[in-house]
Amino acid sequence: MTEKAPIKVSVCIPAYKNTEYLKRVLDSLAAQDFTSWEVIITDDSPDNEVEELARSYKKLLPLVYYRNTPAHGMPANWNTCYDHARGQYIKIMHDDDWFTRPDAISKMAAALDANPDCDLVFSAFRECFIDHPGKVNEVHCSSFYRQLLKQDPVHLFQKNFIGPPSAVMHRNNPAYRYDVRLQWLVDMDFYINLLRHKPGFVYLDEALVNIGISDLQLTKSCFGVRTVEIPEYFYLLRKVGENALQSLYVFDFFWRLMRNLGIREEKELYEAGMEGETPAVVKYILKRQRPFSFKLLKNGAINKILTGLSFTGRPRKNG
Repeated sequence: MTEKAPIKVSVCIPAYKNTEYLKRVLDSLAAQDFTSWEVIITDDSPDNEVEELARSYKKLLPLVYYRNTPAHGMPANWNTCYDHARGQYIKIMHDDDWFTRPDAISKMAAALDANPDCDLVFSAFRECFIDHPGKVNEVHCSSFYRQLLKQDPVHLFQKNFIGPPSAVMHRNNPAYRYDVRLQWLVDMDFYINLLRHKPGFVYLDEALVNIGISDLQLTKSCFGVRTVEIPEYFYLLRKVGENALQSLYVFDFFWRLMRNLGIREEKELYEAGMEGETPAVVKYILKRQRPFSFKLLKNGAINKILTGLSFTGRPRKNG
């Protein structure tokens, strides 16, 4: 009896309802030139539509379907999909995203094959605005941001310059899972955890994935909402360590966060849902900003000067 060939890539699709979009990603998978793979769908839907669609692709794809009963929710469903993965590499695809070209999986897998000291590869991607047909924005990671990422993944606080999960592939490791306490920052936390576990990455400067962007997406509904941003950013800060605030780029981010959310007093952080002690550097930021109007702080040139001067006088120990 011959043994089955090992699986190189597990394509993980955590699904919920969107059969129209799911069909699009499955069609883009059927067009891939890759062969050593499996496609896993874990379904949180309350009906059978996703299951029926998955069944119709059984002859086109090496597809395995699982129904979550009860529904696991996001991002627990992402972890459930990972738990079923048997491949050496994991390629997560959200059901509203799809591949731009038939060699996308091949290119990502080849990059990891060629770089055994790296656990992560990510590519440029193309934002496709679902509610505005024809509106497209191609996103590339600049050499400056790649250098920041090499220095320390906590620089992702400055900006998530890796991109959404559908733009990445990584080695299959039980240590790489999504924190179910997060939603707004779940991907950023995942990347920091992975890169702290295994520093090094490969970047492919070509758009291999289309990212469906909707006006109703979670990331848009959470932006600028104190009760979402404050608990998650401070929870993540505690996970990575408050010493991250000793980086100019992380300091600058929290400076802008306090300014943009209009926070003046420490008590406002607790009212927004922050837990634990306020980091000394954040207390310092609030104190430094308090004499200035938010209008003045939003003046680009003035804000840069104030941020730079304030950073030089920051507390060197958080407590």
